[in-house]
Amino acid sequence: MADHGFEWPQIGVTPEDFRDKEVIVSHIGGVVAGRAILDMAFYPLAELENLEVSPPFRSRGVGSAIVRHAIETASRAGFLAIHVQTARDNLTAQRRYAQNGFLPATRGEMLRVWRFLNLPALSQFLHDHPMALFDSRRTSDREHTLRWADTGSEDELAVTIRGGSCQGDSDGLAPAVSALRLRSGSVKLTASLDADRSAQLGGTFSTRIALANEGPDDLAGGFRIGLNPGFHVASDYPGGERFSIPPGAAVERSVAVALDSDFPVATLGVCAYPSVPITVDLLLGDHTFWLVAQALVSQTNGG
Repeated sequence: MADHGFEWPQIGVTPEDFRDKEVIVSHIGGVVAGRAILDMAFYPLAELENLEVSPPFRSRGVGSAIVRHAIETASRAGFLAIHVQTARDNLTAQRRYAQNGFLPATRGEMLRVWRFLNLPALSQFLHDHPMALFDSRRTSDREHTLRWADTGSEDELAVTIRGGSCQGDSDGLAPAVSALRLRSGSVKLTASLDADRSAQLGGTFSTRIALANEGPDDLAGGFRIGLNPGFHVASDYPGGERFSIPPGAAVERSVAVALDSDFPVATLGVCAYPSVPITVDLLLGDHTFWLVAQALVSQTNGG
């Protein structure tokens, strides 16, 4: 039976720990050699923006040093992933990101690359399948899948990234991590997260979680919802639920989330996107992972 409101171990940061934006500046000999902006306005996804290196200091490791600092800063703050958009023909930048562990994801007007800072299911899969091959492909409009496949079995881990490749082709919605599919030994599970596109001040919107156990054994676990300041759960599931999913069965939950009427909409003006992420942490069997949906904040009052 379901167990509502179970206690989940405290992991990462709390809403009170959130930071906003950090300007990263590199100096050489008292001269500004490069700079970038690290956007950490909303947990759990950080974005590195506007990385530039002064021409006299290029090819001297300045850009990589800034990228490493951004990764370390976001990781220390408890963020789960960091992403950045780059020009599709900028091989120098792409090489820099690849050398620092970023993976290609969304292709469109530009290229968006990701580095996962804390995704236990991926770390476990790569530990169990050290020769797994990686590929990234478009699966539908504004949706790309990052996939790791074991060369000696049918085991795989696939993570679906939803959103545009840059601000210009995103319709206001920041990138999201909308689904995960895992095949590892007897464990076969699929999880997805979706949310209503718009969140109105003082109103509620729906967040939908779907889990499927396609393996031969019961899959015990649960989920918890993580919300940024100004949002709160407004349904029967006060932050989480524990359950057991029999083989071949699925669990679906629709959780109402409310946006406070006094949410400071003006603060979104300094963010890359006027949307706010909703995070769901999941533990299924021995596999821990998370998914993120984005809700576009509307200044219209929801009543």
